[in-house]
Amino acid sequence: MTIMWEKKIDVVKFKNNFEKDNLVVTYLFDEWNTDLEIRSLSTNIKYTNEMLGKIKKWLKQKGYIKSPDDIISTSFVGPTVGEYMKSAAKQALIWWIIIMAVYILIAFVWVREYFQPWIFSIVTVLTLMHDVIMAAGWYGIRMHINSLIVVDTVFVMAILTVLGYSINDTIIIFDRIRENIKKYSDDVRKWTKKVYEIFDESLYQTMRRSLLTSLSTLLVVACMYIFGNQIFKDFSFVILVWVIFWTYSSMFLAAPGAYWINRFITKKE
Repeated sequence: MTIMWEKKIDVVKFKNNFEKDNLVVTYLFDEWNTDLEIRSLSTNIKYTNEMLGKIKKWLKQKGYIKSPDDIISTSFVGPTVGEYMKSAAKQALIWWIIIMAVYILIAFVWVREYFQPWIFSIVTVLTLMHDVIMAAGWYGIRMHINSLIVVDTVFVMAILTVLGYSINDTIIIFDRIRENIKKYSDDVRKWTKKVYEIFDESLYQTMRRSLLTSLSTLLVVACMYIFGNQIFKDFSFVILVWVIFWTYSSMFLAAPGAYWINRFITKKE
């Protein structure tokens, strides 16, 4: 809803007046701007049009607009867009998993003499799925606590962001393991250096970087959540949860998981 304001809207009064109608202001610019975004839990177009009329009437009564003509434009995002976004997100998830699995398989084929490349590939995919499920799961808990929070395009964008960045730290750790396997290949072949020692060394070499990256990301996203509006809060909540689980999964699930699967199959330490 784009509005030519007469005065800055009182968000608290707006929320209190329309609380029974399950409406929530999801984005509000300052008094120098014009856009007000309102979210309804109903997907009924007739009900939405009725609510739009009530909002216009209330804005005029309270002196925020002189007439309905001050509302420059309105738009409605319905369930068709929602279904499209869900479908696009599912396709992105499936293709991302396939592409990353193939990439890991090719990237680690050079160490197949000492470690099975497909193990890295499977563990990477499982770690990615773990991070996405945790982020989405905690968002679901938040939805259960607050009924006004729904799965919308903001949530889909947050999950796609998680898909884009979640794999980064795991790849860096695995890449260091690959380089160290190459470095100590003769020692591994002679059994003077064990595979688990290479994994330990690789984790220690990358741990500081991983923790600092996670901490810096966490601080920025926390500020977005604390000081941002509702859209920023919805988006940053997903990222906050993801950063926490991403940090421990890349260091304490991915690498140890790959090692133990390889040990179970090859019986080599």
